[in-house]
Amino acid sequence: MALRPNRWPRPLSGGWEKKVINAETRVCCLIGDPVAHSLSPLVHNRGYQARGLDYVYLAFRVKEAAPAIAAMRTLGITGMSVTIPHKTTALACVDELDAEAKEIGAINTIVNRGGHLKGYNTDYDAALKALSEKTPLRGKKTVILGAGATALTIALALKHRGSRVVILGRAPAKAAALAARIGAEGSGGFDRFSEIGDADILTNATPVGMWPKVDELSVPASYLHPKLVVFDVIYRPRTTRLLAEAKKAGCKVVYGHKMFLYQAARQFELFTGHTAPLVQMGQALTRALKGDEGVTISDRR
Repeated sequence: MALRPNRWPRPLSGGWEKKVINAETRVCCLIGDPVAHSLSPLVHNRGYQARGLDYVYLAFRVKEAAPAIAAMRTLGITGMSVTIPHKTTALACVDELDAEAKEIGAINTIVNRGGHLKGYNTDYDAALKALSEKTPLRGKKTVILGAGATALTIALALKHRGSRVVILGRAPAKAAALAARIGAEGSGGFDRFSEIGDADILTNATPVGMWPKVDELSVPASYLHPKLVVFDVIYRPRTTRLLAEAKKAGCKVVYGHKMFLYQAARQFELFTGHTAPLVQMGQALTRALKGDEGVTISDRR
């Protein structure tokens, strides 16, 4: 397996283009497939620049997680972000899991401390923070679309905050298994969109709305209502078709880039031991997303 950088982050004025990499530079990276349009390198490198840290962050398209994670020890890689399809398989490749990652059964972050690899899931707190900015969570009925690792992470986070969670998935059996695992209020297939009728929060944790499905909806717009808070975990495009329809229906919306920024900030702190410069990282992200408005290429970290 060859590790190869996929794309350098876009230059920032007075920033990345002046970075000099030397023998002491600490390396952090992203592994996944695909990673070609990830904004993680841009956001992390902007953070290192803002804090004056001798770090660099790269993206690697990786088919198999295990050899790449093992290379953290041999190459001295300080931190690694893990994205689809490796969030679950990476579990077996680390020495230790934090409590949330262990419960979720998926990681998106690995920290190397002297060859000891510890896995974390920074999506958990990031999702809570993004949603909490728009709505209280305790006692609220939340319908989550999707039954994968991201859906599980958000479902657990909301359940722990006292939300009433319903899982709807394309495969009803998978949704039922996830619901049983976390003690959700209910589950079903995509023939049960009527659950949204009395819901307070709707979360899209499916890839519908990302390229190449940017014109598709994960749920028919007719189910959206003004009392609903609609959260789409997709951050590119910034305004997905679902969020556009939600706005038309009078819903409050939560953009996926908020969750992306908060999980990246937590990774930054785990990798470096420094407080994340959230303002500068957020400005870099916002600038990049504005720069490709109308571009129909999207990606998860």
